[in-house]
Amino acid sequence: MKIKKHIVFLQSDPKAEILFLIDKSLKKAIKTICSTIANCKMYFWGIKCGKNLTVNGNIIIFKHANSRIKIGNKCTFNSLNHYNYRGINHCCILQTGAENAEINIGDNCGFSGVSIISKYKVTIGNHVNIGANSAIGDCDDHPDLYKTKPAPIFIKDNVWIGMNVIILKGVTIGENTVIGAGSIVTKDIPANVVAAGNPCKVIKQRSL
Repeated sequence: MKIKKHIVFLQSDPKAEILFLIDKSLKKAIKTICSTIANCKMYFWGIKCGKNLTVNGNIIIFKHANSRIKIGNKCTFNSLNHYNYRGINHCCILQTGAENAEINIGDNCGFSGVSIISKYKVTIGNHVNIGANSAIGDCDDHPDLYKTKPAPIFIKDNVWIGMNVIILKGVTIGENTVIGAGSIVTKDIPANVVAAGNPCKVIKQRSL
């Protein structure tokens, strides 16, 4: 069936279809190379990583001594615009910035140009997708100016987070919830809702 579609497209719009097939082949090659490099990085940083990790582009990793980063099975990190046409401003970043800090990511999660910064604990459940250029941080920066304490972040299973979302310290997002693009999440969001805005608030219940 797919071959028939390609033949039809080659007849109706050959230039576009040829470029599509070339692009698809290049994406497969980049995926293989970048994922292999990323697995090597994970190994040398002492990161526990599950099976079938996919990294498209670079991923920046910094793991503080005696901290922990754990990634589940079948997770994808996109750092190139060819893998997210919404536009990725920077590559994915994982950083633990203090001793005993944790980043825990479950199975089947997807990230595009996402920054995850932890000085205490960031926990992401299973089947979580986080859109382009979102940022998650359990702490305030510049401790010389703002002497505040980090607070844990929990993102439960089956959460969808739109692009350009900021999730601040001490927040829990419940299961099956959708966070609208451009939101700033400053307080807990319950399960099974759609929420958006600055600050992020519940808009409606989800009918599952």
